[in-house]
Amino acid sequence: MKKTLITAAIAAAAFAPAAVMAQAATPAAAPAASATAAVNPTTGAKVFDATGADVGTVEAVQGDIVTVSTGTARAGLPKNAFVMRDKGLTIGMTKAELESAVNGAKAENTAAKDAAIVADAPIKSSDGVVLGTVSKVEGDNVTVALSGGASAALKKSYLGLGADGSLALGMTAADFAKATQSAAAGQPGADAAATAGGAAAATTPEGQ
Repeated sequence: MKKTLITAAIAAAAFAPAAVMAQAATPAAAPAASATAAVNPTTGAKVFDATGADVGTVEAVQGDIVTVSTGTARAGLPKNAFVMRDKGLTIGMTKAELESAVNGAKAENTAAKDAAIVADAPIKSSDGVVLGTVSKVEGDNVTVALSGGASAALKKSYLGLGADGSLALGMTAADFAKATQSAAAGQPGADAAATAGGAAAATTPEGQ
């Protein structure tokens, strides 16, 4: 049976930045009052190291995780890694140390992800729903047999590891369904659903 090619707008995995759990130590010279007081980082705030040198900027705050961007790396740090000094928010790592920790975490994550991309491995949505399973891997391309009977060609970069270590796509099951349905129907909304990840090719039997 012929198959109709549809373009499914798939959001690239927008996973949380590498969590640098090298627990940024409280600067030794931090005043006791500053070290014990609750610190509430806000988006856009500058972050410094113990010497007062620039480390980066707070990019986002979600619960107890603070995302710090150095300009070339992003790290998720716990709020208790920060103290307030004269210059502002301070962590016990230099910019170079933080970037090194992030790069190390990324390398470990990439290796773990590559090891997880094997035939029949389930791929979940960001809200934990199994979207399909890996059917073939060719270089950076992963063919996925979707739960609805269709198939999708994804780039490895679209995938990440969920909290349970399983492969995951950075969008909810509902958003994934909307994107594929819009694409199948030829609606312009499919393109609107795309984010930085680009598009993945999906095929479904004619008439479905």
